[in-house]
Amino acid sequence: MKKQKKKEQKKQKQNEQKKQRKIIITDQERGKDFPFVGNSIKTTKYNILTFLPKNLFEQFRRLANFYFLIVIILEYFPFSPLNPTVSVLPLIFVLTITAIREAYEDIQRNKSDSKINNSPTICLRNGSFQTMKWKDLKVGDIVKITNGKFFPADIVILSTSEPMNMCYIETCNLDGETNLKIRQGLQVTSFLNNNENELSNFQATIDSELPNNRLYKFNGALNFNEETHSLSNTQMLLRGCALKNTKWIIGVVIFTGSDSKIMKNSTDPPSKRSTIEKQLNIRLISIFIFLGIIGLVGAFFSGYWQHKWGGSKSWYMGDEVNHDNLSPVLIGVYGFFSFIIVCNVMIPISLYVTMEMVKLIQTIFINHDIDMYHDETDTPAKARTSNLSEELGIIEYIFSDKTGTLTCNIMEFMKCTIGGIKYGNGVTEVAIAAAKREGRILENNRKKNEPAFNDDNLLNNLHQKTQSSQMIHEFLTMLSVCHTVIPEKNQENESEIIYQASSPDEGAFVQAARLLGYRFHKRTPNSITVEIEGKDETFEILNVLEFNSTRKRMSIIVRTEDGTIKLYTKGSDSMIMERLSQESQDVDVTNNHLEEFAKDGLRTLCFAMRVIPEDEYQKWNKNFHKANIAIENRQEKLDESAEEIENNLQLIGASAIEDKLQEGVPDAIEELSKAGIKIWVLTGDKRETAINIGFACSLLTQNMTIITISGNDLQSTKNALESAIKENSNLDDNDDIMKKNRNLGLVIDGATLEYALNGDAKFSLLQLAQMCSAVICCRVSPLQKALIVKLVKDNLDVISLAIGDGANDVSMIQSAHIGIGISGQEGMQAVLSSDYSIAQFRFLKKLILVHGRYSYRRITKLIVYSFYKNMAFSIMQVYFAIFAAWSAQTLFDSFLISIFNVVFSSLPIVVISVLDQDVSQDAELRYPQLYSDRSRNFLFSFTRFWVWLFQGIYQGAIMFFIPYFIWKFEPLSSNGQVLGMWGMSTTIYTSLIITINLKIALETTFWTWMHHLTIWGSIVVWFLFAVIYNANLKISSKMFHVVFQTLKLPNIWLQILFVVVLSLFPDFVYKYLSRYYRPHYWQIIQEQEKIKPKKSINTVNSFNMQEPFLVDSAEELDKLLITEKMNLNEMNYIVDGKSEKFTGFAFSTPHNSSFGIVDKNLTLTFYDEDGENQISEKEL
Repeated sequence: MKKQKKKEQKKQKQNEQKKQRKIIITDQERGKDFPFVGNSIKTTKYNILTFLPKNLFEQFRRLANFYFLIVIILEYFPFSPLNPTVSVLPLIFVLTITAIREAYEDIQRNKSDSKINNSPTICLRNGSFQTMKWKDLKVGDIVKITNGKFFPADIVILSTSEPMNMCYIETCNLDGETNLKIRQGLQVTSFLNNNENELSNFQATIDSELPNNRLYKFNGALNFNEETHSLSNTQMLLRGCALKNTKWIIGVVIFTGSDSKIMKNSTDPPSKRSTIEKQLNIRLISIFIFLGIIGLVGAFFSGYWQHKWGGSKSWYMGDEVNHDNLSPVLIGVYGFFSFIIVCNVMIPISLYVTMEMVKLIQTIFINHDIDMYHDETDTPAKARTSNLSEELGIIEYIFSDKTGTLTCNIMEFMKCTIGGIKYGNGVTEVAIAAAKREGRILENNRKKNEPAFNDDNLLNNLHQKTQSSQMIHEFLTMLSVCHTVIPEKNQENESEIIYQASSPDEGAFVQAARLLGYRFHKRTPNSITVEIEGKDETFEILNVLEFNSTRKRMSIIVRTEDGTIKLYTKGSDSMIMERLSQESQDVDVTNNHLEEFAKDGLRTLCFAMRVIPEDEYQKWNKNFHKANIAIENRQEKLDESAEEIENNLQLIGASAIEDKLQEGVPDAIEELSKAGIKIWVLTGDKRETAINIGFACSLLTQNMTIITISGNDLQSTKNALESAIKENSNLDDNDDIMKKNRNLGLVIDGATLEYALNGDAKFSLLQLAQMCSAVICCRVSPLQKALIVKLVKDNLDVISLAIGDGANDVSMIQSAHIGIGISGQEGMQAVLSSDYSIAQFRFLKKLILVHGRYSYRRITKLIVYSFYKNMAFSIMQVYFAIFAAWSAQTLFDSFLISIFNVVFSSLPIVVISVLDQDVSQDAELRYPQLYSDRSRNFLFSFTRFWVWLFQGIYQGAIMFFIPYFIWKFEPLSSNGQVLGMWGMSTTIYTSLIITINLKIALETTFWTWMHHLTIWGSIVVWFLFAVIYNANLKISSKMFHVVFQTLKLPNIWLQILFVVVLSLFPDFVYKYLSRYYRPHYWQIIQEQEKIKPKKSINTVNSFNMQEPFLVDSAEELDKLLITEKMNLNEMNYIVDGKSEKFTGFAFSTPHNSSFGIVDKNLTLTFYDEDGENQISEKEL
């Protein structure tokens, strides 16, 4: 096994030294010196020999586990006061539970590997098809895959059973998508069919790129008949995908085993640890220091005691205790380790296991929450990790994609502009929201099944045979030709065509063209056929210049039936406008229309074309072909080639598509903002579109000053940022940042971000962004999304969450502390890379405000309580040492020490960590301010952690010293017998069990029968256990009948009662005073729910939470929170020395507001490269 692995690694190294690999297609058996890795895979972490050492090594990397290992080793030395069993059993239990889980998971992986490696497939060998195992395939083999079967390796298509050498595949195992995708082989190999002789005699080679993890890109070239043909992802069938709706395909194996793309992507996603877990290690270190101090104090006094009273002075203690022959220094060393051992329970050994169990249950709550289930798509919420549930309770920044995340990603062609004439009468959601804001009523009279585009003027102008009609013809032709859509016949109704589009936008364009009389219905590898007014017109496809995030445009070069070569280009306005010829008309008018479309919240694209002379095309095509067959840097060479031809374009027009907001988005954003969370929207839309969508979804509000940053280089961007900071920092010197950022919003575009994310400018950007409650970054690339998240995450001490739905959001999702994937129209890549997945953005509200807040409070309570009770227990051993010659003699029976955590104190905190809630879920959602309650950042602070520990230290002192001084007078049993040390120990242990369980009862804010059962049951279990344990002499000779003699005395019960009351009295008084004189927000809501369930509680200032008062509804609460209502005026701004004016939804001042009280104008401020701003305001 090891030799084979070394061989494969050697082959991989040899291959990596080359820049590409050459593959010979053959049906012959290859020898052992074959240069490529085999097709067998191994995903297991362990084998029989490595499991124990490797698993133990992994487990002892945890600080707490390693600590207990050291303690156990020390316990085997003679100076140890404890039997090693006390510590060994709990540690073995913890290690075993984790090991069993790891072993089970690895066994399942091994079974899966074996099943996959031994799966059968059909391979051409020595002239005939034979059944072989997957693991026996090699690079260059010719394989046959039939319908419904999975691809055993990465394969390049040679031929298929379908017309045009196409096939359909399902990529569910690869990216989670269930919709079928089309792949297509080269026409030059389609003749091979299923003929064994043809395939056996087929002689060709493939030049391929080296194995990599790019799932959606492949660069290769087929060398056949002295010609080179480009291979791309279109010809690739990846391992793990399945063949669907296709009888068979013949292909050649390109990448095998660990070289396959799915295996290259099987590395674990970035490991994310919650903030609580990181902070827990710091808390542990502080306890280790405290424990070390105890050890040093014990060492000093034990050595001192030996020096002063040891030796011959304490002859009566016997040789075993007297240590006559040992020096005080050595006694001190022994004492140090002895105190470490006797106090080792200060750190709860089972804490990590308990936390994992609680977190697992919390994920089950998320997965089964019916309120986060999307009925239309049958999609529940899913926690893809159990490590981060409490992180959801301390989110401070949300970074959200727009398309498909805030919107439905269901595109409808709404409006267009062609030749300077605007068409389309549809009403958008954003336009309706704008009218409402201005006090007007705008209704959408569109019927349910009516098309979104509605304007008879377009068709009327098309039929007039004027210059305008020619422009309309070219525009509709572009809609039906310039795309990568595949038409399919509906199996139920063959006359109906279903369009398989790579993006919702392209599907909307083709649908709109069909409705307007340009019906695209046939596609071959080399042509597109469109039915125009009942007559088919075929366009020969010469070249396709594909869209990517850098180019932001797509072009197609076609030859029409009359032999004319035309270039059709569509893309963003910024990319198209700079490539227009000087003679291009209607540019200014089109720009105005684009602005109007943007203000209606529509997505816009520009369309342009040019006629290419034959000689120019032939010359360019030679260079394009060279770029297309390049193995290295193919994309860069293709982009350079495209630049050469995409120029001197003639503007045809622009489209405007509506992508409606998802249900509940405005409410979710508004509530999350009230929770004190800052929301950033990162979108590729134009600035005007982004701003108006921001208003429509309540990200931007009327009481905001909107700051827009624009810069042309690093210095001008920095100047604009610093000017904005200076201007807005002086709004009110008495206001803190929290108050000010409720009135500021920031808008910045991708071009400016290129400079703002570099050098010192990024710190200025951060400073300005911190002052704002909402930020919109428009025209951003996928890389910029990740850089923005990383900037905030790395430079601010905050917890970030990123949410998106597409492949371009993956890097952003993985960069944030928590990544949320939305299962939408753009596939499942975002979901597969996420920590949590939901079907709709609105579900984020409950995920954060309810599940997140509950989880955070529960986990922190679990941790601090676990340390508190162990501190109370272990510190009494130190107090006892004061009166036991600092000998580290244990106060309690060894067996009682070992079961203290497991039997008498574990269940109540587990139940509370799973079920506790301070207020109801309904209240959490009605009062999002609960999320920003002052207790949120206080629950696991270093100070609060040690406050809990000092409670344990105090209570331990009460529980030890009071009984000790009482027992100095030697309480007697009824028969005159002295009860002794173990009687006192039993009394203290009883007080401890009752106190720590009553303490958790005081901390409980939500009672169920399980709370009562575990809390009171734990106390009852102690008494039952004590009776059984004390009744048998063989079990424990020193504890025999002690409990019977001790607990039958009335004064002992009074003593226990007094100790318990005195221990908990300070805690009770503090809770009483804080609840009635300085209540937390949740306590106010809690009282409200008890007294007046149908009323709402609010405060004069929800952040400061002064005296509470009642309001009748959540709406009244919202009104009270909004102390200023401001409106937006028309605005002038200066960029590149030119003054421009913006009006409309994002820039207009309503003269008749239909809601709220208007106190002053909302201001939109633009900062140019000189750091100056110009604002036009109009008072009401």
